[in-house]
Amino acid sequence: MQQPSSGDTERSGKRKSSVKRKLPDQGEPSHPHSQRTISELLSKNSAHGASSASNPKRSRVSVSPSRAADCQSSPNKMYNFAGSPSANGAAFLRTSSTSNGNAPMAKSPAVNAGGRQNNFTPSAGARKLVVKNLRTGPRGNHEPYFDKIWSQLDSAFFDIFEGREPGTSLEELYKGAENICRQGRAPMLAQKVQDRCRCYVSGRLRENLVSRAGGVTDVDTLRAVIDAWSTWHSRLITIRWVFYYLDQSFLLHSKEFPVIHQMGLAQFRSHVFADKSLRPKILLGACDLIAADRGTATGLMPDPTLLRAAVDLFHNLDVYNGDFEPLLIDKTREFITIWAQQETGGFLASYVARSHHLIDREVERCELFSLNRSTKQQLAELLDQILISQEQEFLLGQPEILGLLRSENKIALKQLYGLLSRQSLESRLKDAFSSYIVEEGTNIVFDEKADTEMVTHLLKFKEQLDGILAESFNGNVQLGHTLREAFNRFMNLSKKSNSTGGTDNPKAGEMIAKYVDQLLKGGWKMAPGQQGAALADEDAEIDRQLDQVLDLFRFVQGKAVFEAFYKTDLARRLLMGKSASDDAEKSMLVRLKKECGSSFTHNLESMFKDMDVARDEMAAYNSLQQERDRKDRPAVDLNVNVISSAAWPSYPDIPVRIPSSIAASIGDFEKFYHSKHTGRKLSWKHQLAHSQIRARFTHGSKELVVSSFQAIVLLLFNDVADDESLSYAQIQEATGLSDPELMRTLQSLACARYRVLSKKPKGKEVGKEDGFTYNAGFTDPKLRIKINQIQLKETKEENKVTHERVAADRHFETQAAIVRIMKSRKSIKHSELIAAVIEATRSRGTLQPTEIKTNIEKLIERDYMERAEGNSYNYVA
Repeated sequence: MQQPSSGDTERSGKRKSSVKRKLPDQGEPSHPHSQRTISELLSKNSAHGASSASNPKRSRVSVSPSRAADCQSSPNKMYNFAGSPSANGAAFLRTSSTSNGNAPMAKSPAVNAGGRQNNFTPSAGARKLVVKNLRTGPRGNHEPYFDKIWSQLDSAFFDIFEGREPGTSLEELYKGAENICRQGRAPMLAQKVQDRCRCYVSGRLRENLVSRAGGVTDVDTLRAVIDAWSTWHSRLITIRWVFYYLDQSFLLHSKEFPVIHQMGLAQFRSHVFADKSLRPKILLGACDLIAADRGTATGLMPDPTLLRAAVDLFHNLDVYNGDFEPLLIDKTREFITIWAQQETGGFLASYVARSHHLIDREVERCELFSLNRSTKQQLAELLDQILISQEQEFLLGQPEILGLLRSENKIALKQLYGLLSRQSLESRLKDAFSSYIVEEGTNIVFDEKADTEMVTHLLKFKEQLDGILAESFNGNVQLGHTLREAFNRFMNLSKKSNSTGGTDNPKAGEMIAKYVDQLLKGGWKMAPGQQGAALADEDAEIDRQLDQVLDLFRFVQGKAVFEAFYKTDLARRLLMGKSASDDAEKSMLVRLKKECGSSFTHNLESMFKDMDVARDEMAAYNSLQQERDRKDRPAVDLNVNVISSAAWPSYPDIPVRIPSSIAASIGDFEKFYHSKHTGRKLSWKHQLAHSQIRARFTHGSKELVVSSFQAIVLLLFNDVADDESLSYAQIQEATGLSDPELMRTLQSLACARYRVLSKKPKGKEVGKEDGFTYNAGFTDPKLRIKINQIQLKETKEENKVTHERVAADRHFETQAAIVRIMKSRKSIKHSELIAAVIEATRSRGTLQPTEIKTNIEKLIERDYMERAEGNSYNYVA
């Protein structure tokens, strides 16, 4: 059935049995049946069936006349239809609603076997119930009730705006507002609520703020507005409590009226924030708070709480993006521009450090005060534009960057790199980085006063640059290429000097070879972290330092110089037995083979094989000596290394007179060797030999480890008394040594640390007028003494010879490459020939075009080729 829709009942699309809640007594409609249920109406009609049937206009329920007598009322049921008084008077009754024709079936009561009444009457016929004349509109006039309720609500508004508790309870106010809505007066109530709030906000609230803003600062005005907003927001909550039913049942779905909260925000925004005298001061007050937080607002202390409240206000009023953000960006642009102009007048290190701090603080402020992501993005773009893009000239100034690199200011360099990378400008550091590397590296390479420390300084320099690249430049690939290119450039620079024998050979190859020689002799240095350690793995440390020096070796293009000096030094180490470790020697050989190929190490490998063969030869010779009688054995224990002249360096023959005892032992070995190898000739290199002799002094005997020349000179004093002397001329006559060799030998014996000879007059240099005597009073706590073997060190003359030989070999290789190219091409242009020669000789180092041109001229003079038209050459067969 359909319920009545009068003003005192709840509208619903569902069927209900009764109306169980009544409205308050105030304003109650006067209709007599407004509070009665349909069940009561049916009960009354059942009791007065006759009168109801006779007067259908007053009837609420009409029953079919044929079955009217069967209807009985029941106080406990909404519908109660009694059965027939007969025993089988049960019947079915069909009901129907005016709004729904398919109502459920209702069964009349029946009596069961126990004598109790049973509602189930299957034999009864269908009955139809029709409810007529239901009212769908409100009954009576509700204007007095509306006026009464609104009077209470209006009074409550006044109390709420004054900050007092309303005189009427909130529950009663809520019910009154709900009743008005249920009476269909929700639009009128919504309009009155909106007008009342607008009147307060645009009137008293706004006027109070405007009057207070006249003589105070922008920040004070902002604080007053925030306080007013906080008060207004709390009062809006109370208003929403009272009109919650209106807010949720009508305003939430209305297109004309906003909900109460949005209405309050809109009115505050329209009448308070948008006021011409308040809006600029509110926005400028927030900007002043940010300036105070930046430390640029004079006389204003930072107030994070007020600033956070201001940002929240802008978000709530939905004016952040349209009003506050553009002004904030403009003020920030002015601030950063002035800041950058002041800071660029100082040092680069200070500028990048303070710029990083400024950027971090701006980003942090966005997070702390809930600034929009768009604000954060615009601020970042603004900072990048002003601090980096507009100051590129200052940031990329080479003098400042070079100063940071020289002082190894890794922190400032990292900050500089970080700034430039924000705008993808980090690659523009290449020029300054390359200039610094070439400048510093060139000073190291051509510092003649520190030749012996060149490689040590280069390794330290390389380690410093690797640290800057990794820590400051974040391992940038492009800057890594720049580092290698710059190293490659300065390490292959060459200039004619005395140290290179007047040639233009690069000096780095020679010094790297000598550094490796010191390492393999045992001159390795412990890493800084291992200093003071009781034990150290010598082989591991040598390997580590060999890997480091190999990094430098990779930058050397002309490896012929390195090969020549390394080969000479290796020969001395093998012949003198000075290698600290055979494993280290072979490990270095494997590294060189991997870097340069087998052709580069072919002769070096042959040197090791010759040493193995020489050891076998000496083992056979010593075995033969043991089989001889003691009388037939030589007086000197002799150890000889027989090497092939092809693989080893060439050594000049230095004339010297060998003592008879030593000469006899040498002749004995020659007989043994020629007996095994016919057609071979032995060439003795006495300058490479060393000896162990026993010397008797007043304070005891000593074993002296000396060179062959030193031993020959010392043996001369066996034939003179202790107080007698030999002049320089006498010693030279007896030994047959040249002046340079003899002077160096006598200087090592009489002027060095261990002075087994005495010189007159005293001094550090040896002259041809000096005299020498045996120092019988020599003393030293050690039994075995190694006297400085000056002849084992390369002299300037030997270095010059080596450089000249390398330069000559390079010219011969270049000429041979030119001839091969010309023979295959017959005719070629100059530029093509230069490129082809460089490619053909790349494995031996990159040649300069000037060198190639010089060799072309020599070949033209020797009629190997001739000039042709068009700057080209023809091969002459």
